[in-house]
Amino acid sequence: MARVGEEEIEEMPHDFDVIVVGSGAGGGPVAWCLAQAGKKVAIIEAGGFYTTNDFNRFELLQLRRLWEKIRWTSNFELGLQKEIALGMGRCVGGSTTIFTAVAHRAPDHNFLEWYKATKISNESGEPFSPKDLEPYYEQVERDTSVRRYTEWDEGLKKIDAGFKKIGHPFAPVNAFIDMRCDQSGCLFGCPTEAKRGTLVSYIIPAILQGAEIFYNSTVTRILFSKEGENDKKRPRAFGVEFVNGETMETKRLTSKVVIVAAGALKTPILLMKSGIKELAGETKSIDQIGRNFGANTATLVFGRFQEPLNNWILHPLSGQMEDFSQKERGGFLLEASEVMEGPLGFSEVLVDDDGVPMWGRRHKEILKKYKYYAGIFINIHDSNDGRVFLDPETGREKYYKPITKEDESRFEAARSLCREGLIAAGAQETLNTIYLSHHVQGSCRMGEDRSRSVVDSQCKSHDIEGLYVCDGSVIPSIVDANPSLTIMALSRRLGDHLLKNVLLD
Repeated sequence: MARVGEEEIEEMPHDFDVIVVGSGAGGGPVAWCLAQAGKKVAIIEAGGFYTTNDFNRFELLQLRRLWEKIRWTSNFELGLQKEIALGMGRCVGGSTTIFTAVAHRAPDHNFLEWYKATKISNESGEPFSPKDLEPYYEQVERDTSVRRYTEWDEGLKKIDAGFKKIGHPFAPVNAFIDMRCDQSGCLFGCPTEAKRGTLVSYIIPAILQGAEIFYNSTVTRILFSKEGENDKKRPRAFGVEFVNGETMETKRLTSKVVIVAAGALKTPILLMKSGIKELAGETKSIDQIGRNFGANTATLVFGRFQEPLNNWILHPLSGQMEDFSQKERGGFLLEASEVMEGPLGFSEVLVDDDGVPMWGRRHKEILKKYKYYAGIFINIHDSNDGRVFLDPETGREKYYKPITKEDESRFEAARSLCREGLIAAGAQETLNTIYLSHHVQGSCRMGEDRSRSVVDSQCKSHDIEGLYVCDGSVIPSIVDANPSLTIMALSRRLGDHLLKNVLLD
């Protein structure tokens, strides 16, 4: 661990004003906001730098290029029976390069839950509310061309017709997609730049404004400084150390501010591996790192129709049904239509009637009829009762997220509704899948209650000067919507705060 005197650090010239670790929904907007204001910004991204010309429908190639290797929960070895596959992007733009571009604000009731969870407050000390985030939602919606997406595929049209028969029609989603969309790809990168993830909307513009990007570069630790043990000054983050994955060269960069935006799985692990607990001591907020992990756990129900739908060609998740999204009404959100945008992804998630991953002759016959399927994505409002941590004996990363009896009840109610709607739509059979999550949240929560949060309401560490966290990990409790727009809005808000209060000339 780097331990350099505080005064010495302040006298040393910094390489950058700000280092941003991660280029996804949390890192992209704040990097652009600061770069366009003239600040010297470094963006460090573990994945590769791919742009429009690199995106195509070769599924295996794009999975290897753009997606992080699937992380599974450690539930089974910790005594639980059901595992969750945790997926995310590993490329410039992070998961927003390979997401389905759904762009919805957090419902008002979620803000009440956030305040109850961590006492998150606005600049006036009042409970944080939708109006506090509204101007930043509006900014991101303009930046990313959010619009109501009505170009539905044949699968969704059929699903909607079936659900109308049972009284629960689907509605178009809001999406980070402009009018150039030709429905030619989302999960493997958009080849038309119609999908306005952070790569297109923030990272490339930030680079054009002078930001420097280090890609294929994994940050191994944050650099901290601290004076003598009796000094009352708090520890300070002053840079990072990272390894270039191609040259294996280790580098250090210094800055006035370090923003960790590596996602709800990686951010707490990076803080732990950087020795933050040894430096700052056993504080209440340090103990919260990795706790309160929520997965917004999901599963799918597929329906096989008589005629070919070829839904893999088209934009996924163009419609949603939120009649049951609030916990009191069921606690699940439905989005459609979905076939994983490729036969490999489709084949990997299927399970048999006993919930066992499918294989063999039955599996083969289903895959032969891939083009006849359309599916519904189920997200539930689960609890922030998981944990991200390092195994004390092996040092391995562990992800614990129970699927509770209450969660099971929500899934069964959602599956039952999906089967009813799909059969009403003309599906000849239905299939279930594994549990998965692309919306992990809450492992470094923001708020004013230090016993239940890691950073304050402005995303600043309670314990370390110059250290900020801004990604899905800061969300105090699960958002009843795709969280990407909310994360981007929080990122824009952090950029505004830094310019007004911290990075003053």
